Parts: sequence; C-alpha cells; structure tokens
Amino acid sequence: MNRQFTRYRYFPCTVGLFSLILSCQGITNALRPLLISEDDETKLGNSFKAQILSDTREYPQYNGNQAVIRFVDSVGKYLASVQDERPNLPFTFTILDKDEINAFAIPGGHIFVYTGLLRNIESTSELAGVLAHEIAHITLYHGVNKMVQGEALNLVNTILFGSDSSSIAGAIANLVESLAFLKLSKNDEYDADKYSVRYTTDAGINPAGMKHFLKFLLDKYGEEPKIFEPLSTHPRTSERINAIEKEISRTPGAPKDDTSLLYKEEYQKIKGLI
Repeated sequence: MNRQFTRYRYFPCTVGLFSLILSCQGITNALRPLLISEDDETKLGNSFKAQILSDTREYPQYNGNQAVIRFVDSVGKYLASVQDERPNLPFTFTILDKDEINAFAIPGGHIFVYTGLLRNIESTSELAGVLAHEIAHITLYHGVNKMVQGEALNLVNTILFGSDSSSIAGAIANLVESLAFLKLSKNDEYDADKYSVRYTTDAGINPAGMKHFLKFLLDKYGEEPKIFEPLSTHPRTSERINAIEKEISRTPGAPKDDTSLLYKEEYQKIKGLI
C-alpha cells in the first residue's frame, strides 16, 4: 500500500488517540521510522533550517570573523564524526548573532549556537560539551519523537505529502513558530548529557566541559535557568551536574580530573575574535 495514502487515511482522523499511544517511548521508537523516515527527517530539517534563517530578526546569522565560524564548525563536525548512532547523517553548525546564552538542535542534523553562549564559555571543552549535547538530541531522535507524538504530525504530513505550495509553506512556518521539536523532556536532557560525555571522551576532549558550563549556569541563574534550551523541561541543574560526574566516573577513557584536555588557550584566542 502506498505510504502516503496510509498516513492520510488514518492519522489525521485519529491524531488524538494516536498521540496518546505514541506517548509510550517504546512504541514511539518502534513506529517512528514508519511515520518519518531518515529521508523525511532530512527534508523536514532542511525546510526548518531555511525557515529559521529567513527570520533574520529573530535568528540573525553570524557573519563575522570566519575563523570563529570555521572553529565552531570544525569542533562540531569532529564530534559528529565520532558518534556511531547515525554515522551517515550530515551535520551542520550555524552561529546566530544574539546575546542569548543558548543553543538548539533541529531534526535533520542542524545545530545552532548563539554568540552569547560563545562569549560566556571558557574552553573548547565547554563548547564541545554543549555541541555534543545537541548532537545527541539528534542522534537519539528526540526532536523527531516530539513531532510524531503530538498535533505536529498533521503538519508533518502536509509538508511531506502536500501538493499545495502555500499549505506546505504554512505548515513549515507553523512548526518552526511552535518549535514543537524543542520541547524536550527531563529524560531527553539526561540522555543528551550522558551521550555528551561519551562523544567528547571519544573525541579526546575532557567531558567535564559540559559540567563546567552547567556550573556557570547554576552560579549565575540558579537551579532552573530559562535561558539555555528554554522550551525543554530540564532537571535541576545541580542534579544534571551530579549525573554527569557519575557518568564520567564510569566512562572508560574519560579523564578523571577537571583540568586536562580543556584546550582553554585555544578557545580564548577564538573568543577574542567574536
């Protein structure tokens, strides 16, 4: 049976019941590939990225020093190269020129990091920790799962199978405006932190960088900062730090100190160019 016909016949009329069923993570993982394939995710992600960057007021792209752009891109791509969950997925890393201390990932392999974050971290290890955390949201399908668990599924169907260009454009705009794929759970955040430790360790970078970044957020904004990934439901920051420390202690090859392989001098040179 044609996959497009199957989706349109059943999903729009039963989206409430279907969303309830998909709220079970195991069922979501089993059915996700049937609802949104890898190619579908790439198509959606490319559309979302184009829509985001078209809004130059809310998401102004950084076009400053090319060394900064190349550095963030090279660190991100190197981290993406060591993960084996989705080795064939191409990743992109885009800097947004805003003072917010934020970064986010969208389906399809696209990660955005703000100049406000770049100016407030102190080492390549911290940058790597944040980027690895965002990479993990993609490799673990966190954003895609959110799109198949709720009302966003109808919009996804319109984008993938619609024939009217204005309806498709409207569906893309609605999904980007709602940012449904960024409303992640506490478990999603714990999992992304866990994989951040693994990815940075495998890349030869101290995984304590993510812990250092979270300590900065804790000292400056308290237990529940609403700045970094503000749409997600985060655990308390101190609990995330404790979980990362435990993960580092049981990760083979991870430095057990907080001072080696941070690459502070390297990063400070880049930071001075922003």
